[in-house]
Amino acid sequence: MNHLERTPLIAVKDLTRGYPEQTKPLFRKLNFELFKGDFTIVLGKSGAGKSTLVRFLIGELRPYKKTVYYKMDDLSTLSDDEIQRYRRNIWIVFQDYKLMDSLSIRDNIMYPLRLDGLSDTVIKKKYKEILQKLNIEDDERLSGKNVSGGEKQKVSIARALINNSEFIIADEPTGNLDWEYTQEIGDVLIEANGSGNTILLITHDIHLLNYIKSKTKVRIFQM
Repeated sequence: MNHLERTPLIAVKDLTRGYPEQTKPLFRKLNFELFKGDFTIVLGKSGAGKSTLVRFLIGELRPYKKTVYYKMDDLSTLSDDEIQRYRRNIWIVFQDYKLMDSLSIRDNIMYPLRLDGLSDTVIKKKYKEILQKLNIEDDERLSGKNVSGGEKQKVSIARALINNSEFIIADEPTGNLDWEYTQEIGDVLIEANGSGNTILLITHDIHLLNYIKSKTKVRIFQM
């Protein structure tokens, strides 16, 4: 089935964003689509508006009418409660990990499932599956304070994948990592996409883009 025959998860239509102190907008009449099962890479230099686009996609910035859609529902028409429910379908992997240092690695990963009120039996099963998939060490003593940046990012991705989010936004996830860990995170995202997860990767790293392109099919959107 091609893209013309299915509804995008996200559609951005003629979105313009600027600031009063700037002489020209961050972006003008931006058009973008994300489809279920895609591995899409948004590529752009610093200052191109990538993070602003993410804020629109998660409803943190309320879009103008008829510019940002979720399954063709206009996000500008949703109530605050509806926006919160919409956000439960998304998980964001940040450059600075957003782990809770007071919690163990295990509890960080399990956290979304506990929010959903799942049983301990289901949580433990999903936890074991995600550890095996991402090759993360199971040690209750480890917390977000005492593992490397690369391991923190793997935990952050595990937390996103365990929740079966409808799609995952990885916002510059390798910006603080060396090349070895950057490749490893790229491999994790490729594996996740191969398992059926929809991935939206935001990056300025052309080397990461080329690495992922060499291993899997991606859609590229240049800002």
